[in-house]
Amino acid sequence: MRYRLFLPAQASGANAVHFDLFNASGSAQIMEVESVLPVVSGAAIVTGTLAVDVYLTRTSTVGTGGTAATTDGTSLTAATITAQDNSQPLHGSVTARLTPSGGATAGAVLCSRSIFTEETNAGTYTPAVDMVKSGAVTVQEGSGIRVVQGSVASVGNIGYDVTFSLRPKV
Repeated sequence: MRYRLFLPAQASGANAVHFDLFNASGSAQIMEVESVLPVVSGAAIVTGTLAVDVYLTRTSTVGTGGTAATTDGTSLTAATITAQDNSQPLHGSVTARLTPSGGATAGAVLCSRSIFTEETNAGTYTPAVDMVKSGAVTVQEGSGIRVVQGSVASVGNIGYDVTFSLRPKV
């Protein structure tokens, strides 16, 4: 069963956790994160800015605070998880949050990307390099992933498109 996590553009901020995706203990599911694609919004004027460094890490706790993702949401400004086959409902133990304010405890760093957010530079709109480009990241029960920004504040808005699948744990 494959799913898409849509995360709308949000303001960048030093050390901000942009989102988390979590597979709760007891889910009896193995999550395979196939793609985490940063998407820079050109709808904000941010001329003359620095790039934003973002890091994909594992997490050992679920995110808290922020805004919980809905299932099959229709809002263009809210996080939502949608099945690629609409006959496959999302398992209730899989959750995601936009800008969690707590939890989403840092785990191992998986990769980093530097994203340029200046709207006047054509490179801003070149498709970003997938943060999971060399095979899926396996997420066991009781763990998750997150994207966190580095210590440089900069400005601009970044969203994410995440593709993942679930399979029963055997």
